[in-house]
Amino acid sequence: MKQTQWYVYLLRCSDGSLYTGVTTDLERRVREHNRGRASRYTAGRRPVRLVGAWGFADRASAQRAEARLRRLPRLEKERLAMAGDPFDGAPFCGPLPHRFCPRCGAPLEVALRPGADHPVQVCSACGRTHYRNAKPCVGVLATQHGRLLLVRRAIEPFRGYWDIPGGFLEEGEHPERGALREVREETGLKVRLTGLLGFYLDRYVYQGEQGITLNIYFLGEVVGGEERPADDAVALGWFTPDRLPRRIAFDHVREVLEDWRRRIEG
Repeated sequence: MKQTQWYVYLLRCSDGSLYTGVTTDLERRVREHNRGRASRYTAGRRPVRLVGAWGFADRASAQRAEARLRRLPRLEKERLAMAGDPFDGAPFCGPLPHRFCPRCGAPLEVALRPGADHPVQVCSACGRTHYRNAKPCVGVLATQHGRLLLVRRAIEPFRGYWDIPGGFLEEGEHPERGALREVREETGLKVRLTGLLGFYLDRYVYQGEQGITLNIYFLGEVVGGEERPADDAVALGWFTPDRLPRRIAFDHVREVLEDWRRRIEG
């Protein structure tokens, strides 16, 4: 019988504060925090993202370690996570930190810059600061005859769940142009953008590494093309505001759909 792995985890909240906890399933627990179901503290400070986790063989050891981690100064917690160091005899389990400088290949060190409120990674040789920024994404809430176009994902994460057509911006690409491109590639349809809905933060996990995404959502109308799901979509679907699907991909997409529904209902 396989022994259950216990984790002590460290989250960064939207206000910059840190939160610690214990779980046996990191992905599920972070998802619960981002849906407001895990803690009253994090429910009011969403979105949260995982910045560190350490693996323990049993629950009691994990709980004792979590109590010690919670009492550490904030900067020491940050340093442990950014350096990927063991804690209380347990190995660092992720997310995997960047350990080497992309410019010269020397090891990165954790340092606190003057005036900063949290540490950053700095190259030990050339001094280059390694910043971790949100990745820009775009999406379009495209409608036709009062119905909203959604795509059913064929790939992880959230395979089989419904999502808004969209994706990552290419380097140097304007958000509006990228939004039109993503809809055309994913659905085969042409849209006309009619406005901006808003900006939303979320986290994205790919091949074991996670990052924060800055998601820009436009409003749009379908003006042409032919429905043709891309390889990363199982199907396309049309939904009225009062009949949206329950299986929605990504935590922020639920918020986007709710904002869209409130907007069109006036």
